[in-house]
Amino acid sequence: MAGGRDSGQVDGSSAPGAQGARQPVAGGAGHGRGPTPTVGVEEEHFVVDPVSRAVVPAGPRLAARAAGVLGDLVSGEFTDLQVEVRTPPCATMRELSAQLARLRRELAACAEAEGLAVCPSATPVIGGGGAVPVGDHPRYLDGVQLFRSLMDDFAVCALHVHVCLPDREVAALVGNHLRPWLPLLVEMSANSPFHAGRDTRYASWRSVLRLRFPSLGPPPWVESFDDYRRVAASMAAVGGSSFAELPFWDTRPHPRLPTLEVRCMDVPAESADSVALAAVVRGLVVTSARLAEHGDTGPRLRGELLRGAYWYATRDGWPGPGADALTGHVLPAPERARRLVEHIGPALEDLGDLERVTAFVNRLAARGSGVHRQRAAHRAGGLPAVVDDLANCMTTSPAVPPRSSARRPPRGRGAGPRASVEEAKSACGGPLPTDARELLEKPMVDTPEQNGRPPEHGGQVRRDGYARLDAADLGIDTTALAADFTRLADAYQDLPPDPYARETHRFRRYSHAVHLPWTGELSYIPGAPDEEFGTVTEYWQDEHNPEYPRVRRRLPDIPKALHTNRLLDALVRADLHRALWLEDLHRVPVYVGVHLISLGVHNRAQEAVSSPNCLHQDGGSPATFTFAHLIGRRNVQGGENVIATPESAGRQPDALPPEEIHDRFVLTKPLDGYGVHDRRVSHYVGPVRLGDDGNEGRRDILIIGIAPYAPGL
Repeated sequence: MAGGRDSGQVDGSSAPGAQGARQPVAGGAGHGRGPTPTVGVEEEHFVVDPVSRAVVPAGPRLAARAAGVLGDLVSGEFTDLQVEVRTPPCATMRELSAQLARLRRELAACAEAEGLAVCPSATPVIGGGGAVPVGDHPRYLDGVQLFRSLMDDFAVCALHVHVCLPDREVAALVGNHLRPWLPLLVEMSANSPFHAGRDTRYASWRSVLRLRFPSLGPPPWVESFDDYRRVAASMAAVGGSSFAELPFWDTRPHPRLPTLEVRCMDVPAESADSVALAAVVRGLVVTSARLAEHGDTGPRLRGELLRGAYWYATRDGWPGPGADALTGHVLPAPERARRLVEHIGPALEDLGDLERVTAFVNRLAARGSGVHRQRAAHRAGGLPAVVDDLANCMTTSPAVPPRSSARRPPRGRGAGPRASVEEAKSACGGPLPTDARELLEKPMVDTPEQNGRPPEHGGQVRRDGYARLDAADLGIDTTALAADFTRLADAYQDLPPDPYARETHRFRRYSHAVHLPWTGELSYIPGAPDEEFGTVTEYWQDEHNPEYPRVRRRLPDIPKALHTNRLLDALVRADLHRALWLEDLHRVPVYVGVHLISLGVHNRAQEAVSSPNCLHQDGGSPATFTFAHLIGRRNVQGGENVIATPESAGRQPDALPPEEIHDRFVLTKPLDGYGVHDRRVSHYVGPVRLGDDGNEGRRDILIIGIAPYAPGL
């Protein structure tokens, strides 16, 4: 099976992480808590033809040449399409980074000398779809005999991390603690969307291929090292694995070397990500060892649920949903990564790795995983461009990766530099004044350099088309405005049911105002008289709400007392500040729509949904923005926000390929929120259900829409 080279074929002098054999424990690390456990990694890579970019069975030839430079730090692998490099044991991530960069660089140079190239992808991008040439080693041939045709296309490349952990009893229990975090490691490392020339629509197709086997995947929960060995022996006895002494589970204590190995991860495109993942794994091992040494045998997570979490991880990858290791709640990967860093933070600080791991998580949030990189290269130049970009990663570490799908220019409706007059009308609610019509028929300028504004003005909304915001980002003195916040929150207590969807457990009020950028004036427009609600204001989304296409909904107005609420005014102006980097908005009146929306449930049979209950945009104008701020959240589950590509409008997030989703998150703190530049993304909030604390749950949200103003007459 893949990874077999380390399975007893190396001695303690070269096995990654083995140098720490004389260390008493790995559970203490630094700052007086014991010696720092060494760590090492193995990376497997495909050998490709630099012309066709297809994988070729030249692994043994390349390994033989590279051995003249790297010695036993390079070898062949399960198939002749691959080679493996492995670092010596390293005490610091800086040392590990230097070693791995050297190994990659030397391997690439040897490949070039042989007329070959090396590709760090976890599955073959081009080629490799038929029966693969298996390496000439008894372990590999035994695996083929046992698993038969399952092995035909089994050519996968992994990242394996070894951490020094001499105590076998502790190592077995550490595996229990690591089990819940393994799907997240799959998501963070996912780098195999393509296989044999096709897009699988999965993030880690390597993991899909591995999970076909009974003995590959998450390890069992065990009571002791003896229990671990008994389960491994039983698996071998029933034909589930080849070797009782060294099963292929995703964590395993080595039977002869003083290391714990973690092997669930795809090989990353960049060596910096491999090093960061090694730091995460070492932090997990150290944290878990400290718990095990104090008698904690680890959470008893059911194997069926764990394999389900694996499957979600392989399909959606970063930043998709998954089960949180500590609570069992389904959360997006970025939130689970934040909780992981909190969980292992003390160990990372002791080891000096906290900054590296935090930077890695931030990189994932900003650019996505290797999946996003591969698909971005594919859009730019097809599968050959994917292979070329990956091959370049063997020798370079670009400061700016290829533009990821999470940040690509939108296509389709409203994608170009111009917007039609009809699109502008649909966003603004009626005929346009002459000056606004002329303005919107010109190309919209949406780069701050052209507008003469500093790049930071407008922040991430300007740069990426959306941004997550918290109270600190708003620049509002919430302490001074606490009373106004209370009055705003109180207004949600008597929201009437949405008159257009009373059965959805959605409650709302709506008004709109006009902002004059040249004076700063903000004036609310009076609503029309209504027998039921007193006054109402029309809300018009043209075709952009598939549930109410071309319907002028008449919604009850917000209370007049809120027109002078200082906190609401501050929120509106903070959002305007993030939209007015678009220079053209300075020359026309600006529409400001204010929605008070509550999703409320009173029993477990109820589900409250937003409108529309799908990914959507709020208007077609290139100058339309939507901002959301959480006012309160009490005793509810769900309410996940999703930001996706503009082409995703009208679809459910779970129906999308992962590269179409930019972000998933749940707003939990008052005034947390987000903003979107409407033409560049679509957005969605999922249903909410009752939580566990009582018989009533609510999610109160303030939505502020901004667009060029045109009165509907």
